[in-house]
Amino acid sequence: MKITLGQNLQTTCVLDGKKPLHTAFNNPREDVNPGEMLAASLGACMMTMVGFMAAKHGDDAQGTALEVTPQFDDKHSRITGFDLTFYFPASFTAEQKEKYAKLAQGCPVHNSLREDMKYTVTVK
Repeated sequence: MKITLGQNLQTTCVLDGKKPLHTAFNNPREDVNPGEMLAASLGACMMTMVGFMAAKHGDDAQGTALEVTPQFDDKHSRITGFDLTFYFPASFTAEQKEKYAKLAQGCPVHNSLREDMKYTVTVK
């Protein structure tokens, strides 16, 4: 992965020659900011874990969704936590929903974040 700084604090990230991903800090902007990328990475990793574990248990988790909202400190200089809202298929029982929401929190990105990070989890 190669990240290059451009004008107006925009960065361009290219992974193995694939389509570039842009970030931006200043407004107005069309690109995501780095904090949003971290939230997206966490969400994608958690959804991958849900899919993997559901397949392992013979459940179909397609259509599961996750809203991830980062929470910042007062200075907006550090992400201090995430609000996570899982939306599971209507066919899932309450027990399945709770199980997969908990299993999702074992993903590598979640496990790589600071231990003092706070998570608010809602399951629907």
